[in-house]
Amino acid sequence: MESWLIWIIAGAVMIFLEIILPGAVIVFLGVSAFIVGLGIYFNLITSVFSAFLSWFIISIFLLLFLRSMFVKYFEGDSKVQNVDEDEDLVGSIVEIVEEIKPYKDGRVKFRDTTWSARSEEEFVLGQKAIIKGRDGNILLIKSL
Repeated sequence: MESWLIWIIAGAVMIFLEIILPGAVIVFLGVSAFIVGLGIYFNLITSVFSAFLSWFIISIFLLLFLRSMFVKYFEGDSKVQNVDEDEDLVGSIVEIVEEIKPYKDGRVKFRDTTWSARSEEEFVLGQKAIIKGRDGNILLIKSL
């Protein structure tokens, strides 16, 4: 089999693999293999060493300069979500499971578990409250 055909087939396989393994990397390796195959076909590349060197240089060029441009226009399915736990729990309603007095911690039920809680107000068992913040592992609560 001709060496130029091997490079073209390898390039086509790598381009196809990009569909299975997305990441915008393999496609550029395939395109560079395709270019090397064309270079061998047109007698611009004559040795195995120069073929691999050309493939390496073209791949680096495509990855460094073109990949960032393509990634801008072909974005993936990634989403940035809120990961701030404090922002997520502030404003949630909790149930008092252990009496809370000013400057004496108690416990509240929040998301199927109990948390230590602190307040400047007094709360009795079974009463509902709102989370206003967090101090380490202690929830800061206020009355509804």
